[in-house]
Amino acid sequence: MNPVELEAFLNQEAGAFPGKCAYLVARSLESAPLHTRLAGERVPSASTIKTPILLTALEQVRQGMLSLDDLLEVPQEAILPDTEVFEEGATRCSVQNLLYWMITESDNTATNVLLDTLGFDAVNEYCAMTMGLQNTLCQRKMLDFAAAQAGLDNFTSAADQWRMYTLLHSGSILSPSLRRTAFSILSRQRSQDALLRYIPDELIFAHKTGGLDGVAHDCGLFLSLKTPLFVAVFTWEGPSPDGDPEQKRFIGRLGRAIFNTYKEV
Repeated sequence: MNPVELEAFLNQEAGAFPGKCAYLVARSLESAPLHTRLAGERVPSASTIKTPILLTALEQVRQGMLSLDDLLEVPQEAILPDTEVFEEGATRCSVQNLLYWMITESDNTATNVLLDTLGFDAVNEYCAMTMGLQNTLCQRKMLDFAAAQAGLDNFTSAADQWRMYTLLHSGSILSPSLRRTAFSILSRQRSQDALLRYIPDELIFAHKTGGLDGVAHDCGLFLSLKTPLFVAVFTWEGPSPDGDPEQKRFIGRLGRAIFNTYKEV
């Protein structure tokens, strides 16, 4: 499939999807996207909000406000029932490990402990003022259904995620060592059932997925190609309850076509 054929394929697939779909495929901020649809639309972020939380924490490490070795309290009342990391009983966990679990396992308990330390204002200020993101907003903790019912949600867009990943890759944010830390964690993401679902190649993909009822996202940088390639596919108001693979299969079909088109370019 060449880029023209891929464009037609993406349009056809997105048009047939029984919900809303945004995507963005690009190389760098200095060049126009290769393929894009609704990339600037603000969408419920699900767990893709955890990437800007990661970068905000690393920025505080850069400034000396935090250390990766700092031990944070994980009290019993903060341990959520969906965790696969923390056991019953209050414990302490390093910032480094909390960041790792937040991204690689998408652990919501780790995320909330970090948010308690960072604060929403710090995350939102770093997104808007430092990275120049226009549609990314963190307003509630993970699994805070009361806040969600009150109208507080977390948001992002495909264009914001593109900007964030390319700023990180270009060296425009953080320090070299902390950028390596960020990419090391993002590259060990254990959820590989969306963009990577139908890609058998051995590769390095620094990314974050996200899912809620009717929401499934995946976005990040393919780092092991000749030229790094950013890919984001966001789906929302879709047919699949959280945990159902239908929307992830859709993302996987798009991911396979995009990867196969650009893996040698």
